[in-house]
Amino acid sequence: MSTVHEILCKLSLEGDHSTPPSAYGSVKAYTNFDAERDALNIETAIKTKGVDEVTIVNILTNRSNAQRQDIAFAYQRRTKKELASALKSALSGHLETVILGLLKTPAQYDASELKASMKVNAWAGNRRGLSH
Repeated sequence: MSTVHEILCKLSLEGDHSTPPSAYGSVKAYTNFDAERDALNIETAIKTKGVDEVTIVNILTNRSNAQRQDIAFAYQRRTKKELASALKSALSGHLETVILGLLKTPAQYDASELKASMKVNAWAGNRRGLSH
């Protein structure tokens, strides 16, 4: 397990720091951001008969990760429930997977993906008669 940690630390320290920050992603902070309003709109979308998936997707995909964390905090303060739990109950399939992934911090997402890949690799190794 420490090997993965060492690799990730080394990558972040040795990366090409000459690349401008604008080259790292296309999601920018939403200029008219209001976490309370977004939390209310998501709460309404979840309570809508049949769930208003379009509203949920539009809000969460047009906010930066930091803004999504603020929305989750505002939602929990407002409803006394975690946003991820509420969305897990309201959504299903691939949409649920993607939306729950968007709610994680980059570190949480990377860790969950690494953990999932190790489970798959361990399972594949066991199927071939290999041991850890």
